[in-house]
Amino acid sequence: MNQPRFFQEDTFHHLYNRGANRQKIFFDRFDYRFFKKRLYEDKVKYEIEILCYCLMPNHFHLFIRQTRPGKSISKFMGDLTNSYTKSINKKYNRSGVLFEGPTKSKIIYEESAFIYLTKYILLNPVRAALCSNFEDYEFSSAKELMEISPEGITDKIILGYFENDIGKFRAFLLSDDVKP
Repeated sequence: MNQPRFFQEDTFHHLYNRGANRQKIFFDRFDYRFFKKRLYEDKVKYEIEILCYCLMPNHFHLFIRQTRPGKSISKFMGDLTNSYTKSINKKYNRSGVLFEGPTKSKIIYEESAFIYLTKYILLNPVRAALCSNFEDYEFSSAKELMEISPEGITDKIILGYFENDIGKFRAFLLSDDVKP
């Protein structure tokens, strides 16, 4: 049975989905870039704040905040995943589902969990051995948050928890500090 979703104004959510049968959803750099472009466009359209994201070969993670009552995360995710699936199906002459199912959502109630969720998301490519340093991974918000790349997808809300000090933020991500 589906769990009710609490997509309301001023709520924070960890959204994630993976490829059907755990297969890839990103096949080349252009696929990642198209998803990022749509992520930005739909973020603006639905007035969603993106605290961080990470696109992995067979799944993605988004940490977002709904800012308006009439601009639902459900519609945001529907537009994003449907347009991406249609694009991939057309590009690769395929049909059918790309994702395992509906995007999963966990509401994040505890503000103290924000930095740990961000750490989990941004270190995903390091744990998967796609890179040795989270700052080197091209398909996450790490470069934006570290002010290496100004893509405009990520709202820099999370840096406020580190007094907007990138050095403190980086040190936390590299530390062994995990949520108790």
